Amino acid sequence: MPQSVNVRAIVIQGLSVLIVCAIIEILAGNVMEGMKERLTITLPGLILVIPSLLDLRGNVNGALASRLGTALHTGVIEAKLKMTDEIKINIISSLILSLLASATIGVLAGLIGTALGIENINFVALLTIAVAAGFVSGVVLAGLTVFISFASYIRGWDPDNITAPLMATIGDLITMISIFLVVFLV
Repeated sequence: MPQSVNVRAIVIQGLSVLIVCAIIEILAGNVMEGMKERLTITLPGLILVIPSLLDLRGNVNGALASRLGTALHTGVIEAKLKMTDEIKINIISSLILSLLASATIGVLAGLIGTALGIENINFVALLTIAVAAGFVSGVVLAGLTVFISFASYIRGWDPDNITAPLMATIGDLITMISIFLVVFLV
């Protein structure tokens, strides 16, 4: 006999997450607005990197969240904040993917900027910013993804309804902050 689906609970969970996501996106927009002068005047080529890095974070951590949700539902991992082999493999895979994709984004942004004649920053600096910001945000978001997946599962919420959209949105904010910090340091 199929289990009864509580549609009301699913709608409340989904709506709550979407409201939180909207607020987080406003914060990410404010961070980008605060960086606007530095981006457009000091480092004009960096604007080519930002949309791709933001999209990358959502894709990588959304996939990590989905894998963890499935593993929790199928019993492959237990909802304990314990670093098992399965969790390590998922986190390391996500970080490797983040590094490779961030480096690719940095190289392509440099090439596209040069091809279009966009005044660009030093190619090495652009690559360094893309990789460093991608790695920093990847580490922070991987930890948050694991924590939120487990916390939602323990509370009886479906991690697939909560974690993937939330991590994609939090990824925008964390990535913008990471870019800002790396640009400030470089």
